[in-house]
Amino acid sequence: MIRFGHVKSFLVCFAPLSAVFLAVVGLLSWEGSAVREKVISDDQRYALEKSISVLRERIDIVVSDLLILSESQQIDAVIAGTASLDQVADEFAVFSLRRGIYDQIRLLDNDGMEIVRVNYGSGIPFSVPRRELQNKSERPYFQLARNAPRGTIYISGVDLNEEFGQIEKPIKPVIRLSAPVFDRFGERHGVVVLNLRAASTLEEVVKSLKLDGAEPFVLDGDGGWMLGGKQGENWSEELTGMPAVIGDRYPKAWESMQLGLQSFRVDSGFYSVQRLDVSDLLLARNSNRSLSVIFGSDQEKSSRLNLYVGARLPNDVLEQLLSPERDTLTIVSTAFIFLIAIGSAAYAWTRQNQIVASFDARLSEQVLRASKNSVVVADDTGTILKVNPGFTAMTGYLPNEAIGKPLSFLRAQRENAEALDEILMAARANGTWEGEVGNRRKSGDFFYSNVVVSAITDPTTSDVNFVEMGFDISRHMENAQELWRQANHDALTGLPNRLLFEDRLEVACGHAENEGHSIGLLYIDLDGFKPVNDRYGHEIGDQVLRKVGERIKNTVRQGDTVARLGGDEFAVIADAVNGRDEAEWVAQKIAASIQRPIEIDALSITVGASIGIAVYPGDCNETIALIGFADEKMYQQKRVRKAKGSDAARALH
Repeated sequence: MIRFGHVKSFLVCFAPLSAVFLAVVGLLSWEGSAVREKVISDDQRYALEKSISVLRERIDIVVSDLLILSESQQIDAVIAGTASLDQVADEFAVFSLRRGIYDQIRLLDNDGMEIVRVNYGSGIPFSVPRRELQNKSERPYFQLARNAPRGTIYISGVDLNEEFGQIEKPIKPVIRLSAPVFDRFGERHGVVVLNLRAASTLEEVVKSLKLDGAEPFVLDGDGGWMLGGKQGENWSEELTGMPAVIGDRYPKAWESMQLGLQSFRVDSGFYSVQRLDVSDLLLARNSNRSLSVIFGSDQEKSSRLNLYVGARLPNDVLEQLLSPERDTLTIVSTAFIFLIAIGSAAYAWTRQNQIVASFDARLSEQVLRASKNSVVVADDTGTILKVNPGFTAMTGYLPNEAIGKPLSFLRAQRENAEALDEILMAARANGTWEGEVGNRRKSGDFFYSNVVVSAITDPTTSDVNFVEMGFDISRHMENAQELWRQANHDALTGLPNRLLFEDRLEVACGHAENEGHSIGLLYIDLDGFKPVNDRYGHEIGDQVLRKVGERIKNTVRQGDTVARLGGDEFAVIADAVNGRDEAEWVAQKIAASIQRPIEIDALSITVGASIGIAVYPGDCNETIALIGFADEKMYQQKRVRKAKGSDAARALH
């Protein structure tokens, strides 16, 4: 039986759907339809955003390459005098060949003189002879990177490459990136420079913009043509001294670009444009350090730091795209109106039959969907109304032990319980809330649970109920904690490794600076350990290292950090020491404990220790330099011991 409610529901569905559809059909039947234009705009914007994403990923890779090369082991070996510059050139050549995107890779000394330069050439990297190397001391990429701190890079705008003060022919648009080179003691040893081939990179960006006859382009910040101009327009100011800008040919389009419009139609066609700063392209991330960036310089043309990337659809092409087949459109429109009427009638019939039972049905659907996990139904105050068997299995509480209690009684910590009101408010406002909470089982055991809280409103009464669905993620949390422990601790001794040691040293120095006390850093290298390895094997050597680690840990205070840095090297952070005297006293205790014979099976093994001491902030106020200072002191002590040993041996003879 048809009632007023059925008619009302039919009209509520049919009227707006028909009006919207007819409006869309009406718009599509006219040339310049906004709907079709939006489709074209979305396609162009999608292609543009995808291309720019590729460009950002390329720059991110380049920044990572630059940081890798600036910390090259070959360069470290050259600084240490154990390798030659030819080996660095070979490494640069292999790197250039594998990447295929760098026009040049260079190493400059502290005076700005090129000491290694590898050119990519015509697909074959080659090292430039030393007699042809140039002085680049006046270039911004050297001057700004030379005095920059570790972890800083310089990035230029897009420009044409020059050789001996002249623009290289054929032209090579490049982006220059540079970073300072440091040795392990923090001393500067020059600058690494990469010349990224900008032409091939920009060509790759605009390639996907050639949709439906679109004409892609790249402009500098002043509207000068860099890519996509007519013959003689690209880089015209640099090549001829006569600038050619898009505003000369398409003034209205240029005005819209300057206003920040990204999609627009003017008398010369339809444009999709994205303005990019150099900073927009730099998306490098490094989990182990912070990255500082220097963009351009006062000597560099500012427009080269900003680019406009986009595409133009000429009017004749656009008109063809905006003219649908009218006969086909009429047939399709009639069919859709008929389908809308049938669908609206079906909606009206089912809507009236379901509206009364919809609230209970939605609750039942949520419970059934989460039946294998914990499901709790609560009223608008958070009082539990219903639980499922999964809840009992996870928490140990029977239904009669949970119903009538607030949801907060499960929470393991007070702050989690107090946050429940905020969770319910968020679920009420947004429909759902999802997150991790700490709960306690009936037995008292703590566990983590991932929960989704949904707010469901009864359409007839406007009452709100909450459904909390959760599952136990304790094992995942334990696995994550174990992975963290493995990543930050030495597998042999169980002591903190170098990564965790450096982090704790940074924290300890920060506390020392704030609280006004000193930190003692002890750098320990075992004496006589190699003969133990050679004579008894690595298994005995590993046991010796474990014993040494235990002795050091038992010697220092509980709050001090003992770490194994690698091989037979250990380190200790002695917190809040009373100056150098106390640090030396700790070192003497450690040396004495190490020198005691180590009993392994039937063996009695004795090793010694050379200990370098550094005090923060008395010796150094930077953690990296502090480690280097202690390391050097350790080597000084080792040399003194060797010298005394040699004198004693000669005296015996």
